[in-house]
Amino acid sequence: MSEEKHRGRRNAQDNGGSLAALSEAELTRGNVDFHADQDTLLGRIDEVLVALRRVIRATDLHSKHLAKTTGLTAPQILLLQTIRDRGEVTIGELASDVSLSQATVTSILDRLEKRSLIYRERSTRDKRKVHAHLTAEATEVLKSAPIPLQAQFTRQFGDLQEWEQSMIISALQRIAQMMDAQHIDASPVLDIGMLDRQSAGHERGDAPPEQRARGGSGRAPADGQTS
Repeated sequence: MSEEKHRGRRNAQDNGGSLAALSEAELTRGNVDFHADQDTLLGRIDEVLVALRRVIRATDLHSKHLAKTTGLTAPQILLLQTIRDRGEVTIGELASDVSLSQATVTSILDRLEKRSLIYRERSTRDKRKVHAHLTAEATEVLKSAPIPLQAQFTRQFGDLQEWEQSMIISALQRIAQMMDAQHIDASPVLDIGMLDRQSAGHERGDAPPEQRARGGSGRAPADGQTS
């Protein structure tokens, strides 16, 4: 009996050692899996942030390119193109076409009129309506203006399958929610900064081409400020 007890005790010790070794192996494997999952998650986060950064950079670089070549902002180019394409158009119709408020459109038109790129006149048929028209200078500017980044995006987005469009919309809306940005008022215009600012160049202190030729500083007070 004594020998059987010793044998049983040794078996119990061996089993206990095996269980301990097994538990340690499982714990090690669990730690490895945890770190692998963390690395995968961090890698995916990096990919998302890089993609967002590229979108922001592309928008900013395009805005600078517009400022350098035309002295205009993306919203200003968008309005000029809409007036050109529509011909005779009211302020309300313009606002509807570009999905901006009438107040924002009016502010942008004020700046364009100061640069002699558009003029407004009352309709001969309905005196209550005011139409915006391009000047000859604006027509020439549009001929050499680069294709807006938003137009490129719109064309390529339209070429996608419906499920791809829905997936992109859903993902971007979720990202906006994750960044607590879902309640921020925003217009469907691919641009950085105030939409009704004087120009992309002026906002950064750069003079548009014609002012640089005259030796002007091109600096203008920010919206809502006086010089």
